[in-house]
Amino acid sequence: MKNLVADRGAGEPISLGAALIAGKKVAPDVTQLLMEDHRVVLGWFSWYEQSQDSPTRTVLVRKICAALRAHMAAEERWLYPVARAAARGGDLVSRAYDEHSEAKSLMAMIEQESNQEEHAKLMRALRDDIVSHITEEELDLFPALRATDFDLYAIGRSVAAERLQALLKNLGKTRNAADVKEYPKMQIAQDQARELFVTGLKNAHATARNGLTMLESQLRRLEQYPLLKAKLAANLGEKQAQLGRLENLLQSHGESSSALKDAVMSTGAALAQIASAAADDEIIKNSFATLAHAKFEAAAYETLILFGEACGGTPASLRPLQQSLSEERGLAAFIEENLRATGMRFMQLRSEGRQASL
Repeated sequence: MKNLVADRGAGEPISLGAALIAGKKVAPDVTQLLMEDHRVVLGWFSWYEQSQDSPTRTVLVRKICAALRAHMAAEERWLYPVARAAARGGDLVSRAYDEHSEAKSLMAMIEQESNQEEHAKLMRALRDDIVSHITEEELDLFPALRATDFDLYAIGRSVAAERLQALLKNLGKTRNAADVKEYPKMQIAQDQARELFVTGLKNAHATARNGLTMLESQLRRLEQYPLLKAKLAANLGEKQAQLGRLENLLQSHGESSSALKDAVMSTGAALAQIASAAADDEIIKNSFATLAHAKFEAAAYETLILFGEACGGTPASLRPLQQSLSEERGLAAFIEENLRATGMRFMQLRSEGRQASL
């Protein structure tokens, strides 16, 4: 029986930055990772604009500026040098550097401004600049990168680690990957790892199928929440692609997709029941269920990648699972960062006497 050596450190409570640097955390697609960042900071800008509370605004400005600086530092060190080699990347990157410089100048002015009216005006200018920058990256730069042969996951690992280290530095909490404590190795039988991997693929297929059903049900009832509807519609397409990836992987391991029967898993069934509950606060419950399901799927994909590596899978063969993991992380991040906006929209509709749950 052939045994493989696995590193137990992958499951130990070390910092995310150190885990990424050491290769102990599954790397995200850099474009998906940065798009998640974009959604988060835009959510904070919306929160700032909706809030009239000065202390809340102060906290949000600090969060926005810290996140933007860390995001920019990671892009400038790891993404933009690579992006220059992509088709049309040179001009796009030059503009991106200029836009970063302008945003940094605005942030410095915002942090020094004491007049509330001028402060709000500067924040609006920063938001407009960031929205324009995001639009160009997501519509031009990122598609150009995806059209190349660059390893977007390897770049994502570096960007995620750099971004986190920059955030920790801003908070005065730096940590070096060399300080991470190593743990003993353990032996894993490859045939047992393969069995776990195949079982995990089947379970992931069942979970993704449940998720697809949840999304289809919700999308018919979100007319009053256009941003949420657009994100779930995009994830519906991603979910269908995930099912195809899982079926291809099962076929590559000698499992017939035509004979595949999805069991209704207890966790997935419970979440689906929540999502289908017809209640006045349906949108709120659906958001909870969707967030939980996305995190459940992300955890399943990350574990699947571990099992796949243990049974001899190559980075290229496991790339489909990495893509699915990035997609579910992206959905979870969007739902989580927009819970406040969803809740406020719910209260607004209810106060107006309109149907708040749909």
